[in-house]
Amino acid sequence: MDNKQQINKLRDMAELAQASYGYFHYVDNKFDIKDEDKIVTFVNVLDITYKNSKIIDERGFKIGKLDGDFSPLQAKQFLDRYDLLIHQTNTESSFSAALFYDTHKDGFVVWFRETECGF
Repeated sequence: MDNKQQINKLRDMAELAQASYGYFHYVDNKFDIKDEDKIVTFVNVLDITYKNSKIIDERGFKIGKLDGDFSPLQAKQFLDRYDLLIHQTNTESSFSAALFYDTHKDGFVVWFRETECGF
């Protein structure tokens, strides 16, 4: 593997690690924007444009806010390449993971997030 391939592989792994922290459990809920019924998409979750956007559930209660750090183009390109198959949000034991499918390399990638233990 030459230097360019190694750098690209490291970039891909860094993006996967960063994306695994996405709040994908908010997908299909609504933004808390007056007079708009905009639904949260996978791209919105990663896109820094929507950082701190409040999310409401079907009853209109605030359930959280987005915290993406990808540029709009980076978020789109990432989700063009990777399909999010399963996302497990934090459990009571702080376990969280994401399973992605890499459409370019025809393979699966699983990411486990760090735990949030309160020692």
